[in-house]
Amino acid sequence: MKLALFGATGLTGGLVLSQALEQGHEVTALVRDPSRVSLSHPRLTILGGSPTVSEDVDRCVRSSDAIIHCLGIGGKGDGRPTRLVSDSVKVVLAAMEKHGLPRIICMSNVGAGSSGTWFAKRIVLPLFVRWLLPIIEDKDRMEAALRASSVEWVSVRLPNIVEGPERPLRTSRDGRGIGLSITAASAARFLLHQVTSSDWVRSAPSISN
Repeated sequence: MKLALFGATGLTGGLVLSQALEQGHEVTALVRDPSRVSLSHPRLTILGGSPTVSEDVDRCVRSSDAIIHCLGIGGKGDGRPTRLVSDSVKVVLAAMEKHGLPRIICMSNVGAGSSGTWFAKRIVLPLFVRWLLPIIEDKDRMEAALRASSVEWVSVRLPNIVEGPERPLRTSRDGRGIGLSITAASAARFLLHQVTSSDWVRSAPSISN
């Protein structure tokens, strides 16, 4: 499968990249600074450009079978509102519709949409991880853009992503499953599984470990 990848220099995106190549896929990755990608492979194409510029995004996705969007602002961000992810996804969706590309998998967060427990949304987020609120608001806008699109999509709402060895996942499609953390390796493998699965639905599964 030919995959277009956004966010390849991030923790999870970098593992999506390496795992996709290990599985035999061709990958085209759009990154703002190509020098940050140290991996070299015959089936890998690295393009320099912005994930919110139509011309750059078009070059990345136009010959792809599917798109994996792992873009983020990195770490905890700066606490200020951001539109990076949602703006990028909107540009990607426009390019997909232009070229007739069918499917996209996006990395989201537990807390987006209706996911997460009442305790997590009303107590944990506002009081203990307030830095996550602008990120979740951006993921809400991203998911709204996905719902309004004509493409096949899945938004994977992940809990806190940490480094470490891969371990099995439990999944919940009712928006209530939530775990404290998930390894980046497990998240990457699940994202790849979703984009290559034949059992596609327009939904937003939540993941817990």
